[in-house]
Amino acid sequence: MKKILAAFAVTALSASTALAQPASTAPQLNITTDAAMDMAHYAVGLAESRHLKLCIAIEDTDGNLVAFIRMQGAYAGCVEASIAKAKSAARFARNTIEFFDAARAQNLPIGFVPGILPSAGGAVFKQGENVVGSIGTSGDTNEAEQALVVDTAKHFR
Repeated sequence: MKKILAAFAVTALSASTALAQPASTAPQLNITTDAAMDMAHYAVGLAESRHLKLCIAIEDTDGNLVAFIRMQGAYAGCVEASIAKAKSAARFARNTIEFFDAARAQNLPIGFVPGILPSAGGAVFKQGENVVGSIGTSGDTNEAEQALVVDTAKHFR
């Protein structure tokens, strides 16, 4: 009986030690708070120079909000839209215009897939080949929003 209890104790101790060890994970590049704020302010400068009044969201690679600016005069209804565009771009590591174009060209109902927002105005930005975050805008035309996010993302490559 003592041998069985000793064996059980060793097994239990080994299992608890294995559980206490951190899992091996690959490091993930992510935008810093300072970089997100710089990007948001840069996007505001572009928007002002183009006479746009936008909501601008910057998110990390997991689609979590890091920085947000609602420009003076931007519609309140654009707050959630800009965040959703940035989230969609980040979580799928692609610009939301790709979903928009695919939905229109192929009549795909991808707008019903949770997390995908088929619209203009959401773009990822990269460090080298790695996606490190995203930007989402809302408050103007598809063309104006898409141009702004592409120009902002290019500036931070």
